[in-house]
Amino acid sequence: MGSHIKALDRDEKAEPGIAYGCEELGRLKSVLMHTPGEELSLINESNCKYWLYDKVPDISGYIREHQSYQELLESNGVKVYELGDYVDESIDLMRKMPNITFLHDTAVISGKGAILSRMRPPAREKEEVVVKEALDNLGIPILSEFNEGQGFFEGCLLLSKETVFVADTERHTYSFIRKFISDILNEFTDVIYVRVPKARRYMHPDTVFNRIREDLALAYLPAFEETCLFTEDSVEKIDFKAFMQEKGMKLIPVSNSEQSRLACSFVPLDNGTIFHYDTALDQKTSKRLEKEGVEIIFFHPDALLAGGGSLRCHTLRLCRRKN
Repeated sequence: MGSHIKALDRDEKAEPGIAYGCEELGRLKSVLMHTPGEELSLINESNCKYWLYDKVPDISGYIREHQSYQELLESNGVKVYELGDYVDESIDLMRKMPNITFLHDTAVISGKGAILSRMRPPAREKEEVVVKEALDNLGIPILSEFNEGQGFFEGCLLLSKETVFVADTERHTYSFIRKFISDILNEFTDVIYVRVPKARRYMHPDTVFNRIREDLALAYLPAFEETCLFTEDSVEKIDFKAFMQEKGMKLIPVSNSEQSRLACSFVPLDNGTIFHYDTALDQKTSKRLEKEGVEIIFFHPDALLAGGGSLRCHTLRLCRRKN
């Protein structure tokens, strides 16, 4: 009886067949988020590194800032779905996961379905299981996941309806990347593969590259050790900057210091408008973006910095649309 009532509550919160897909550089319509709670109490001085936190978080401050960010999204017309409202079977598992708030790492949502990660750190094991249940209850199908083999795959970027960007980071296993590329080329035309240094600061693709609009992006090119373009019939080495310029995209470089402050890891609201930490960019870069007509909605973090993640890390984008 109780589970039936909960299912009815869920149906009221998520309309059947919600819109999804984030390939288009249109306005952000909806996101999935997890307001952190009691699971943060698992972190202490002796284990915070295991839990991948830079320091023990101020729990009340962490939750307050996270809620302020959600309110900022909602005030800009973004629908926020709360993870816990769409999880039943995995609810106990979720309560033991201090990193589950970093939902962006667990999945990428295309118009053809979700690309699920296989999380690498033991502290993040099975997060994708929780997220898969929520996506299923939201009516979003799974396009790609890793059910077999020994390896890991933590995310990619969707550059368009034709192109996927994959970075070979410390959170990826090359054999899983190759399998992913082989499979995803059945759905997309090409894949840009980039090998980056195996270091925490480059743990996910958006730590080195991110689009602001169709003709503009931020990038930290010193981390691009090798870049290849995969298609169904060929593989060729490319110069990433030259390749993107040929496609009509200007790359604005970020400095070493900016990259370490997650300069490339922001949340797009619209084509040319982004949410970003006010600590991430140097004044020179901010001015350059301003001259390019980019609008930055700044958010100031204090407690959230303990987790080592960006606003983007906390935000699983479900749907973007041009109209």
